[in-house]
Amino acid sequence: MNEYFIIANSFAAPFFSDTSEKFVEGINPEAALLSFVENYNHPSGLFSAWLYKDANSERKNEKPLAKWESNAAVYQGKEIPLELNPKLGSLR
Repeated sequence: MNEYFIIANSFAAPFFSDTSEKFVEGINPEAALLSFVENYNHPSGLFSAWLYKDANSERKNEKPLAKWESNAAVYQGKEIPLELNPKLGSLR
């Protein structure tokens, strides 16, 4: 298993998003991120999560290895299609 670093933001609760940082393990970046998403527990839900090789990579503004974004994050500033739930999302 490999260890990765995640930065996640909740939906605004009620005015500001809560940011969390966590180290997670997985066989690859996508598996580690999906595990985090499945276990994320916040009353307002997950807005977005970015996974990095390690905390130094995030601090150095390196490109994330994987991203999960809610439909609301993807369509920010645009109208979300009616068939999409704003709180559901996908890997990017």
